[in-house]
Amino acid sequence: MKENRHIKAPKMGNGHKIGIIFVLVALLPALFYSAYEVSSLSSNEELIQSIYSKQLDVILFSINQYSLDVAQSWSGEINTLLITSQTSRVDPATRIFLSKRAAVQGVFYVDSAGHSISLVTRQKRERERGEEVLSVASLKNQSATIEKLLRFASSGYRKIEPVIIGDSVSGQGLLLMFVTSSRFPDQKIAGFLIDAKSFLTEVLQPKIEQAAGEEFLLAVFDRRNQHILLSTSPVNIAELREAKDLWLFPGYSIGIRLRGTSVEDVVKARSERNLILIGVLDILLIGAVWLVYRTLKKEMELVRLKGDFVSNVSHELRTPLSLIRMFTETLSMKRVQTEEKKQEYYETILQETERLSRLINNILNFSRMEAGKKQYRFEQIVLNDVVADIMKTYASHLEHEGFAVVLHLAENIRATSVDREAVAEALINILDNAAKYSTVDKYVRVETGQTESMGYVEVEDHGIGIEKHHHKKIFETFYRVSTGLTNNIKGSGLGLSLVSHIMDAHGGTIELESVPGKGSTFRLLFPIVNRIDSAHKG
Repeated sequence: MKENRHIKAPKMGNGHKIGIIFVLVALLPALFYSAYEVSSLSSNEELIQSIYSKQLDVILFSINQYSLDVAQSWSGEINTLLITSQTSRVDPATRIFLSKRAAVQGVFYVDSAGHSISLVTRQKRERERGEEVLSVASLKNQSATIEKLLRFASSGYRKIEPVIIGDSVSGQGLLLMFVTSSRFPDQKIAGFLIDAKSFLTEVLQPKIEQAAGEEFLLAVFDRRNQHILLSTSPVNIAELREAKDLWLFPGYSIGIRLRGTSVEDVVKARSERNLILIGVLDILLIGAVWLVYRTLKKEMELVRLKGDFVSNVSHELRTPLSLIRMFTETLSMKRVQTEEKKQEYYETILQETERLSRLINNILNFSRMEAGKKQYRFEQIVLNDVVADIMKTYASHLEHEGFAVVLHLAENIRATSVDREAVAEALINILDNAAKYSTVDKYVRVETGQTESMGYVEVEDHGIGIEKHHHKKIFETFYRVSTGLTNNIKGSGLGLSLVSHIMDAHGGTIELESVPGKGSTFRLLFPIVNRIDSAHKG
């Protein structure tokens, strides 16, 4: 259903004026916002700093969590080892574990009192009450740590606690202690003797490089001597914007900063991006203005087409009326001497009357369609019946004009739910076009047929044909192909738009095949359906 629009012809300069107004209305807000964005760089800095700090916190947290996950995974392996192995097999199984973990120098097993201490290394097992590597005796002073681990274990949480053993004179080592599920009293507490540098390079370095990516720079440093142990790129500790302690490594921290930029640079880059986005928005707005202007121009073209339509309709009405008047006056004045000539005049008057009726019907139907008041009454009809009725009267008109008419009605086609008068009107409009746009080779073929779900009526002519780029436009209201071959052919520009509306109302489609200079074939396809309603408003 088409929208009913009343269009007044604007003055020639109005389109440009409206375009300028649209440009101003669209661009001024964007320009004001651009100026505001430039002036608000400093106010955005605090917000960006906050977002930046939170992002860095998340990255540092993920690295700490990763190192804890690795240690917990190792503790899980030791716990499984103690549960599944016999006492005599604990040491060999522990050495197998150590052979796969370069960052672990040895594994301690301690009783819940912290008294019975054993150390398993890759080469041998040492069990002493006195001094061991890195002052093992210092473990006996970790009763508070052991109690805390046991307390956590009783609540169902296996916590890993870092413990520094030894002293700065004899050397320091890092022990990661945790509670086991061992069946043996002297293995209730276990711990990894960690080589911090190996852990950093073999375990944490891949994760740190992954987290740093192309945007960030990460570094691990010793807070006690401000020495950088590991970094993704050369950096000074003072350049690090954020730093967090490593959970499992007392005295070590990890810091982060943006690679090759600063927060101020981020703020500036963000503002520049916003300005670019505003520029893109301005371009889109200009494009929208251009589309509005183009639509306005199209509406003005529609006004022109309506003017041409009035002129063409006036001519279409004047020509048959002049002929009817001339022949009627001639007959009334008894100037025709022979009956044969009289009959010829009568037939001409009848043909011009039918031509007037078709034109007036087209105009009235177009008016109803534009107003949304066109009524369709559907009934189950075999397309052959409608086509046969039309061709009984229209074929004689075509043959009178010198056309060779071929009619082929397919056999055993199913009934289709259509409006008889509307189908007849669509077919007559197609036939009328075939007659108007045929020159020397006057040939019309009308055929019916059926596909799996569609019934169709096909009309073929050997007329002047239609260029492919006109195929869609010819179904638009008032559109007429303007070429040297059609300039002298008068028409209202309504026929094919009425056909299109009728097919839309039927839920059907129109197929067109045309070769310029060789003719056109129109196929009207109607869906084979059973409609409940007997009337439809188009």
